[in-house]
Amino acid sequence: MVRLNNKYISLIILLALSLTAAAQGSDTNAGSPKIKTPHNTVARPEMHALVTTKIRLLTRTYGDSIVLRWVAEDYASYKYLCDFGVNILRVRRDGQPGLHIDTLAYGLKPLSLERFRAKYPDTDSLALIPQGLLYGDAHNYKEEPQGSMGRTLEDNSEQDIAFAFTMVVAEWRKDLAEDMAARFTDRDVTPGATYDYYIQPTLWDNGGRLIFEPGVAEGVVNNRFSPQPFNPQMTDSLSGPNHIIVGWWDREHSSYEIERRMVSTLDGTSVNGRWQRINDKPYLSMVEQPEKEDYRLIGDSVPDLGIYEYRIMGYDAFADLSEPSPARRVVVRDIQPPTAPILKYVVLERPDDSDPMARVIAHIVWEKPAMEKDLEGYCIHYNSPKVTGKEWQLLNNEMIPPSDTLYSVDMTGKITGFIYVSAYDKTGNESRSLVQQIALRDYKAPDAPDSLRVNIQLPQGDSLTVKQSKWAYAILKWNACPDDDIDYYDIAYANDTTHTFIIRNQGGIRDTEFIDSLALDVNQDYIYYQVRAVDYSTNIGPWSPWLQVQRPHVSPPSLPHLDTSAHSDADGMHMEWIVGMDVDMRYHVAYRRLGEDGQWEVIGRYEQDSLKNTGYRITIDDNPPYNRDKRYYYYVESHNSSPFTGDGLAVSWYHRGPKVWKVDLRLIGDYFRDKQQTKLAWETGKLPLDGDYYYCIYRKGQGEKKFSFVVSVPKTDLTYTDQLLRKGEQAEYYIMIQWRDGRQSNPSNTITVKRGDE
Repeated sequence: MVRLNNKYISLIILLALSLTAAAQGSDTNAGSPKIKTPHNTVARPEMHALVTTKIRLLTRTYGDSIVLRWVAEDYASYKYLCDFGVNILRVRRDGQPGLHIDTLAYGLKPLSLERFRAKYPDTDSLALIPQGLLYGDAHNYKEEPQGSMGRTLEDNSEQDIAFAFTMVVAEWRKDLAEDMAARFTDRDVTPGATYDYYIQPTLWDNGGRLIFEPGVAEGVVNNRFSPQPFNPQMTDSLSGPNHIIVGWWDREHSSYEIERRMVSTLDGTSVNGRWQRINDKPYLSMVEQPEKEDYRLIGDSVPDLGIYEYRIMGYDAFADLSEPSPARRVVVRDIQPPTAPILKYVVLERPDDSDPMARVIAHIVWEKPAMEKDLEGYCIHYNSPKVTGKEWQLLNNEMIPPSDTLYSVDMTGKITGFIYVSAYDKTGNESRSLVQQIALRDYKAPDAPDSLRVNIQLPQGDSLTVKQSKWAYAILKWNACPDDDIDYYDIAYANDTTHTFIIRNQGGIRDTEFIDSLALDVNQDYIYYQVRAVDYSTNIGPWSPWLQVQRPHVSPPSLPHLDTSAHSDADGMHMEWIVGMDVDMRYHVAYRRLGEDGQWEVIGRYEQDSLKNTGYRITIDDNPPYNRDKRYYYYVESHNSSPFTGDGLAVSWYHRGPKVWKVDLRLIGDYFRDKQQTKLAWETGKLPLDGDYYYCIYRKGQGEKKFSFVVSVPKTDLTYTDQLLRKGEQAEYYIMIQWRDGRQSNPSNTITVKRGDE
């Protein structure tokens, strides 16, 4: 098969020249017979830039013949070619000078309607499709009036559908493809020879609406065709009793032949089944899902259960079948469920008269209208929507035999719910009885919930809004009861433990949380809560222990007062704060920060009760790291049961530490005559401070009364060279460390360096 291309323009020009010469009586191929060629066979080259439609040409070689298949791009183009015909030209490439041009067909058109009817009977439904496209008239069945836009759209849709089906028929039937002028067989060919083919309209559209690009196939080598292997990805599924849906993915073929054979029975007995075609006509799959545009499927009903194989062959554009696909093995098992059992009644037995909840036994009775040969047995399912939701539980551990219609099961601890009976066959197919309620009265009340706790929240807003609020919220939580049949909870409250508790909630509380509103403008300082559980059998459990909750208020605490403060570089800061003695004062927090923009950090927390013995005085001694540039700030914050705090005034100091720090510095040095210079070197022990620093060199020359600063040396250098000594003079040296923040170390040892006479 040769792909279409647009490289034929140069050949068109050559053909034009050749045919022109032939028309003038010249022979372009000496020794070969002259060919009579119509003057309009070759396309006009100047119109190729205005192409509006194309002729798609494919070829297939068989050795003794070459088949051409072509198609127009749309209905209008195809109808034009059918009305005026096409010309087919062939050029043989035999290596000889000149062109061997043959006109294989001139004005090739489909059969007339009369010839179609004479050749094909009315029972040939496939032959009726191209007849309908070419000569049919369906105007009587249109809903829209003639000349309307709706009628135009209907006509266009009908033409597109008919054209598509006609082209598919051409891929099924070789005879119909030839009779509708979509196929041509060239039998005057030589095996192994190479040909070029060219198809164009017999009459060009002078109106310029349909300017065709001719169909071209170059370099067609006449080798024998072999059907291509076909290996699609296949699927299968059982859609009903003895009914199979076989699917596959493919985009290379338009229609298919599907075959089936039986391989064995379900018990493994081999069956020498022959391949049988399951479709009467070429099968065209109609999957209308865009995401599965390459997916094909077919349904098939088989006569017996067993193991089958399916294989598929695809038709290509030349109506040739591919090789059969690899066989797909399908197991067709029984999916017909047995008849459903009928659940008759349930009898409850409570053997312990003293405690009806100690043990509960349910006797379940059903009947089976028909007993299938492959009936495997029964299962009983139980569900209580309030406990298990949508899930059903299996009550029997093993399959109940088919002959039994009574089953007793222990239902102790379960609550009222629903049951049904399922019947299963040996293949696993299931049928179910109607659902019935099983009333399991529970006489055991649930235990009391534990861990009742509360979180108090005031309304959100600015300080003024909160202070004016008259309500707060008590968020009550508790642990769920261990019983699995709890229906809801009740919350009760009282203003005193000697009062009668009143149920607070309206309707059962399904969760383990309840939010209650607390009035802030009442005289009682406390409110008390209890919680209890109620199960699905309406058994009411005992109340939990009461929980005492203090009503919140919105009065801020008294402010702490700084009574004493002192600072020293050695001991740091000393502060004494006097805090308020409010009745509901809870605790106090001390904070510290470094610098104006620093973050406050907690340095102490003091419970109000622990300050009673100190006269409600907080003593803080803090010795933080030294800092030469920034102040340390301190303040104390008081907390009571309101959402507000009492913030005392902040106090601050510089905590810079000593200016001079002791450092182990050792200086050595000597005069080097060869270089005429004094060289100093030193070493230092571990520094007591962090931060950037440098070394300072001090010198006292001969006759000078005091040391003078000479130079500073980076901390990475531990040597210094002095060239100031003259002959016979001496000088004294020492060094010290200077930090960038102004602190310094003690001086090093002092050394004397003398320059002798040379």
